[in-house]
Amino acid sequence: MKKTLFMLAVASLAMTACTNTEEVEQGFAQTSKQIGFVSHVNKNTRALINDNFEQFSVFGSYTKGTSTIPVQIFNKTVVTKGENGWNYTDEARYWIQDATYTFYAYSKKNGVTNTTRFEGASLTLDGYVVDGTEANQKDLVFAEAKNIIGKESGNEKVPFDFKHILSKIAFNFTSNFPKDYTVTVDQVLIRNMRDKGTFTASTGTWGGQFRSTGDDIENPDDMLTINVTTPDNTLAKDESIETGFIYVLPFAYQSPNVRLYFRLTIKNGLGEKVSQKVNFGAFKPTWEKGKAYRYNVTLTGEEAGLEKIEFTTDKDMNLDGWETGTDNIEFNFGSQVETPTPEA
Repeated sequence: MKKTLFMLAVASLAMTACTNTEEVEQGFAQTSKQIGFVSHVNKNTRALINDNFEQFSVFGSYTKGTSTIPVQIFNKTVVTKGENGWNYTDEARYWIQDATYTFYAYSKKNGVTNTTRFEGASLTLDGYVVDGTEANQKDLVFAEAKNIIGKESGNEKVPFDFKHILSKIAFNFTSNFPKDYTVTVDQVLIRNMRDKGTFTASTGTWGGQFRSTGDDIENPDDMLTINVTTPDNTLAKDESIETGFIYVLPFAYQSPNVRLYFRLTIKNGLGEKVSQKVNFGAFKPTWEKGKAYRYNVTLTGEEAGLEKIEFTTDKDMNLDGWETGTDNIEFNFGSQVETPTPEA
């Protein structure tokens, strides 16, 4: 398999999570003695938006007076969106005057994960998996609301401003082949990422990311693999194709050992297949939570394993001298020249 040294020019799309928001619930009272919730969600995300954000899980605790021991009141409680806003279906919890509350919430694309651990007032997502399975390729959003003081009356709904806490990546392939050639890109894969990690709610950070499979560069098929959805394409010169996004764990890699694989099929102007090879390149990404990255890959013949037709000159070539030629004709301008007499 040929190693391709293509350029991976990264362009961060600066999709800061949850900066453009709108209130989800409208038209009902914002105050109550019963603890309720209101949610904001980023309008720009391709996964969870106001129209399809329908469920999250909440965790909550409080302390009161001089006590430092938190009392848990919500633990994996599912909150769903209905006609009258956000509601939980189990027994109601009520505000306690002068108690100090801490709330956390998450949603795995309107679903749950079995990795949550809630101890005291501390929430973690332990060993959270982001791999190539459909179940683990889902948007993950998180929100917190801290230091809320309970009132005797007039308590507002707990405001959750959800943010994305995974990273998203995609690829843009551009053909730089001559105009008579067409190329097709398919079988796009990402391999050798770290697929498990722990998210700590109190700090909003990821840690302990690791690979659940080995880092065996001699056996790439044994590496963790995520398929990247790629539309059907036939690219002429300067044409591009964008892949779909995939989710990955945020992590700053220290070595160029994350790999991009793709198959490149090349045809000439007659429609004849010139080459079809699987290429790969290794890179060292830094993926931050809540950001999306698009990598630009330029496709050329040399980097696809084709040899360019080139020319050179003979090493013994000599243009500095001329070889002397010979001829038997002699000229004598000093002799008498007789003009032939025409025949009568």
